[in-house]
Amino acid sequence: MDDAGLNGLTGGTAAVAASAELAGLAAGGGHGRHGHSGACLNCGATLVPAARFCSQCGQDTANHPPSLFEFVHEFVSHYIAVEGTLWKSLRGLLLRPGFLTREYLAGRKQRYVLPLRLLLTLGLLFFLSLKLMPGGTHTLGLDDDNDVEVAEAVETAASAASAVDTVAGKVATVRKKLGNTTVEMHILHPDLAARLPLSMQERIVRAEAHWRADPKGTAHAMGATMLGLAPYAVLCSLPFFAGLLKLLFWRQPYGAHFVFAMHLHAAWYAMLLLAVMLPWSLVAFVLWIWSNVYPVIALKRVHAASWWTTVMRAGLLAVMHWFILGLGFLVLAMVGALAGS
Repeated sequence: MDDAGLNGLTGGTAAVAASAELAGLAAGGGHGRHGHSGACLNCGATLVPAARFCSQCGQDTANHPPSLFEFVHEFVSHYIAVEGTLWKSLRGLLLRPGFLTREYLAGRKQRYVLPLRLLLTLGLLFFLSLKLMPGGTHTLGLDDDNDVEVAEAVETAASAASAVDTVAGKVATVRKKLGNTTVEMHILHPDLAARLPLSMQERIVRAEAHWRADPKGTAHAMGATMLGLAPYAVLCSLPFFAGLLKLLFWRQPYGAHFVFAMHLHAAWYAMLLLAVMLPWSLVAFVLWIWSNVYPVIALKRVHAASWWTTVMRAGLLAVMHWFILGLGFLVLAMVGALAGS
């Protein structure tokens, strides 16, 4: 048989096989899970036979509700099977500070997991492991045995705040009657408290009453609420952290600093995840050292400044970052206290 006849036979066989596969998929008996009816259900464009995605809008061509196996298959193939994208990203994130940020800013994005997705994935895994792993909260010093210490720390902070008000000469008491009981509220300045809605004033009074009645139980409830809000607090802090970077490294655009902030916080999530998964003192110590050295090396590689300049600016960044974290912790503590009232 000549080449033309062989090519014709091969093409005919492929066409028959493709037609049979499509017919089987349409009947619901084929093994492929992405069969389609010939047109995109989203934009109506004509689809190439056996195409998994529409060439016009990019939608998946599967025309049936996905099964649990398909969800798992898509996740594994997207993050792991496709050229080891996840593992390359994790290796670069943990072992090469600043590498992923430089790659992203250089335009090499397809090779690695995008920064926001990496941050959300590692954050989700960390907080899940913190709740599900036995002794997870103990590893980070958040177990029930520390509730008394937390209560004492919060009570000390409240006393310090009261002392500040005394020095300023603005200490006063807002009295609110709840039924036949008169409760003293020392949390807020009376002028500020008077401007709050009545329902908020009542919640503050109840929160103070709960704290005085059961400091340990209130501290435990506050801790649970704060832990639940922590992922959102981290996301909200990213724009402020990027703003601090912009103040210190003003030559880079804000968007570049935001990418760096996402990669840095994703790396910290990964280290915390390892600390929870491997609850050994030596591992925790090594990760603590690396978590403090990591930002300096990352800043040096991304901004290509001298070591002296990088260390000085990293120190200023750490001080300002801790100040923001302190404010965020204060807000979370107030929300946690009011949530249980």
